[in-house]
Amino acid sequence: MTDQVTLKIGFIGAGAINFGRLHLPWDHASRLEQLGGIDVIGIVELDEKLARSVVEKRQSSAKYGHLYKNCKIFKNYKELIELKPDAVLIGIPPAYRGSFSEGKDLELQFARAGIHVFVEKPLSVLPPEEFMTYSKAITETCKEKKVIVCVGYMFRYHAGILKMKELIEKHGGKVMAFNARYYFAYTKAINKYWFNEDFSGGPIVEQATHFCDLARFVVSDVDVPTIHTLLLKDSDPSGAGHLAYVPSEAEDDITPERRIPRVTMSHWRFKDGGLGTLMHSVALPGTRYEANIDVQLDGLKLSLIEPYEKDCILRVRSLKNEDPNKDQDFTFPTDDSYLTELGTFLKAVRTNDPSLIKSSYSDAALTYQMTWAIRRATSIQQ
Repeated sequence: MTDQVTLKIGFIGAGAINFGRLHLPWDHASRLEQLGGIDVIGIVELDEKLARSVVEKRQSSAKYGHLYKNCKIFKNYKELIELKPDAVLIGIPPAYRGSFSEGKDLELQFARAGIHVFVEKPLSVLPPEEFMTYSKAITETCKEKKVIVCVGYMFRYHAGILKMKELIEKHGGKVMAFNARYYFAYTKAINKYWFNEDFSGGPIVEQATHFCDLARFVVSDVDVPTIHTLLLKDSDPSGAGHLAYVPSEAEDDITPERRIPRVTMSHWRFKDGGLGTLMHSVALPGTRYEANIDVQLDGLKLSLIEPYEKDCILRVRSLKNEDPNKDQDFTFPTDDSYLTELGTFLKAVRTNDPSLIKSSYSDAALTYQMTWAIRRATSIQQ
């Protein structure tokens, strides 16, 4: 990729999303290193010790160290803007961005400076009626400044999902049913971020947002007023929501009624006519999550099994198969949706072609609205 224009890249945050941590599948920096054609010029991080360790580790790499030779560390994002990077990757918790509040309007400030932005989900922790005004400002600024903002819904670039969409289109007809299941492994999840709705937005806004986004991407937009949700909370008088193995430091300072739901079950109608369901649970041991998506049309069933894993399977049962009682499996052993997503972002930046982006800020804002509607459309049975 040496024939490409080298892009000056900045990072907001030196934590796990941008630079990795043990057992986690993401790591934007490592994907950018593989893609090449970049010069990392700065990292904005309040924890200077963390930032120093990240830079030193990256600079020590025999293969990729040269990409960080010009990297500086800042505590204020405005110092990074002064360096005029071509693009920034914002990987800090949503409580610190996605708002007009001073210092939390990072996306808007970079866009106004003509700097392209890749930002992680969820977009904010604000209620959607407040957030949508901010989203509109981002969209208008992007048009004015010809800036690309890409949101980190990597499953839109997943080979299994794209194959699923291809088979749906080829089969014809409308989706009748969409069912998603996301099971959180909690016993080793000591990061308080996951357990605090005020900080993360909660399990649907923060975690299952990927599957809410896929519902919209694979099927159609959701008829929001039809959303209905049941929750099982830690405070449920039946005791069914009690978790015995939550690490002590995770919820000690959170009262039972404010703890994240142990189970969320939601259903809705799509604007295109079909029905959708989502189940999220906090129950599994260890660190390995489980996730699956089922889609049904007349004469076609598609099951995407463990999309987070390398051995992900798309299992297809179709009336058009030679034997409609048998499944056909598709596998994607070389797929890395994080890599594809960032490669597409860099290409869009180099060509200034926003049409390449599968998840724009304005579109991601609709997913954000949906997740909040699920969070709010609750009926807690006593």
